[in-house]
Amino acid sequence: MSNESKPTNKKETPKMPPATTAKFTVMPQEFRKATPRKKIPKKFLIFGGAGAGVLILIIVAVMFVISGQPKQIVQEITPTVPTAPVATIPAESATTTPEIPSSLFPTTPATTEEETPTQPIVAPGELVQGTDYDADGLTEKEEAIFQTDSKRPDTDADGFLDGNEVFHLYNPSAIAPVGLIESGIAKLYRNAGEGYSIFYPALWATSSTSDASTISFLSDDKESINIVIKEASAGITLRSWYISEYPDADINSMQSYTSKQGYQGLQDSNRLNTYIKQDKKVFIVNYDLGGITTIWYRRLYDMMLNSLEIE
Repeated sequence: MSNESKPTNKKETPKMPPATTAKFTVMPQEFRKATPRKKIPKKFLIFGGAGAGVLILIIVAVMFVISGQPKQIVQEITPTVPTAPVATIPAESATTTPEIPSSLFPTTPATTEEETPTQPIVAPGELVQGTDYDADGLTEKEEAIFQTDSKRPDTDADGFLDGNEVFHLYNPSAIAPVGLIESGIAKLYRNAGEGYSIFYPALWATSSTSDASTISFLSDDKESINIVIKEASAGITLRSWYISEYPDADINSMQSYTSKQGYQGLQDSNRLNTYIKQDKKVFIVNYDLGGITTIWYRRLYDMMLNSLEIE
């Protein structure tokens, strides 16, 4: 017997290669393809740029206007006297003759037995200023004449007191500088025969003598402002004329006076009579209280004196 071993029919199981772990490599960000950006249409860019330019121009214009506005400075001024249109009133047109008070020129403070309840009670002969609630230089009666607010010292809020504007011949209730004549609050009286002109309240009446040597401006009450013309030698001084005209009066009680127009003269201590000499004439401007002791039209009297122009 042979000793050779017989091959066996058993199959050998093939060996599998060892399992390997799969690796995935990610492409770096910098090597990725960039996503294309959307382009903005040109018309939007044009409109946007134009709008921005217009906005800048508007801002610059507003800043220029604001910076160009003047700052309001409250101060006492002496404005130029407004030129008023002249309405000539010839002397021949005067037909009435007013009754001139016997106490006129010079004046002793008048007394009255009857006192108006709204007026303060004062000693006989003592003069008092009319009520001025807002302390603007205008009494309550003057506030009505000049159409101002009696509770606001600066009616037009322009930085100047109402009384100060009236003194300088301006309308205190107008924002822009407007004269009393232009606003219709005052009228211009011109005396061609005597050669002068003067402002007076539009609400007041006028009356004069036949020769127009005396003119009276009449309030609704008893008070009036009168202008009397007296003849005087050209070579005599005003003080000398006054002494000769009123020998019993005290010349030392008179004080110097200069109007806004530059006319120089004399004024009594009560500031109710003012005397101005020009060439051969003496102009006497009198404030007649009409028997009362309250001065309601002090600022109005000053206004009329400042408006007086001698030709």
